Amino acid sequence: MGMAAWDELGGDAVMEPLLADFYARIAASPIARLFPPDLDETRRKQFAFQSEFWGGPARYSPWRGHPRLRARHLPFPIGMAEADTWLACMRAAVDASAMPDAARAAYMDQMRKTAYAMINQPVDGF
Repeated sequence: MGMAAWDELGGDAVMEPLLADFYARIAASPIARLFPPDLDETRRKQFAFQSEFWGGPARYSPWRGHPRLRARHLPFPIGMAEADTWLACMRAAVDASAMPDAARAAYMDQMRKTAYAMINQPVDGF
């Protein structure tokens, strides 16, 4: 993906409904217990973060400061199963979305890296 990755992903028109679908899937998943009951603010934070991360409008930093993703996720027990469930919800939302096919692999690769970076529980064998 190039400099205008946000646009390559489909921008606001793709990402807003994609993340709404993603959080509907999260709410129905086994990891819903890790999230607040009302996911609206969580979805807004994710949208703002994704926008800024992928080179779209800087919506996160002016609102929330530095992302500090790992630190913000430390209070929640995230193991491999939780990361995999999060990723499965994201993959399903991407698959159902209007995201251009050419952008999907790079997007999911980054989501995989991010999800696994949030793991803060011991993984069997390590």
